[in-house]
Amino acid sequence: MYDILFVFGAYLIGSFPTSAIIAKLKGVPDLTKEGSGNLGATNVSRVIGKKFGLITLIIDAGKGFLPVFLAIKLFGRHGYSMQSISAADLIFLSLIIIAPVAGHCFSVFIKFKGGKGVATGLGVFLAVSPEAVLIAFLIFLAILFSSKYVSLASIVSAFFMPFLVFYTLKNIYIFAASMLIAALIIYKHSQNIKRLINGTENRIKK
Repeated sequence: MYDILFVFGAYLIGSFPTSAIIAKLKGVPDLTKEGSGNLGATNVSRVIGKKFGLITLIIDAGKGFLPVFLAIKLFGRHGYSMQSISAADLIFLSLIIIAPVAGHCFSVFIKFKGGKGVATGLGVFLAVSPEAVLIAFLIFLAILFSSKYVSLASIVSAFFMPFLVFYTLKNIYIFAASMLIAALIIYKHSQNIKRLINGTENRIKK
């Protein structure tokens, strides 16, 4: 029961509607009707300003990092180490890894709407494998600077993340959870993928 409550708590933390709250505080009643319509840091930056986009990014990443970091600390038998967690606890840890990203994408506080999970996923993976995040970030930057598409860089990075996590941890449970997160992030970018194919996707400004 304790583990189930932890998973639910991770979902609720992920559900915190950072971008919607910041938008309302800055006089934007419905962020889904502004810019790209996405409830994420990129659209906050585009509509309200880069400073508030950065604040949104940090908070959304924190939503993913905090519950996963605490779970690894609690489940670990010898401190903060993935190797010290039992197989049974790894199953619940996998659910806790997925929960905040699912909460961000389908927030209970805003009628199960939400962002695309990139920032919250970043926080999750920072807690799980900082090494994998570093490599994925380099991939993100390479795609971003070559294409000028944030969405494309996010999609490609999400695709590679599960394999990077497996390479660094060699853990099938965490790999499976990472695959589900990557699939969710890519799914939430379905409209961006269509615009990329049609050549109508927004590029970052120089």
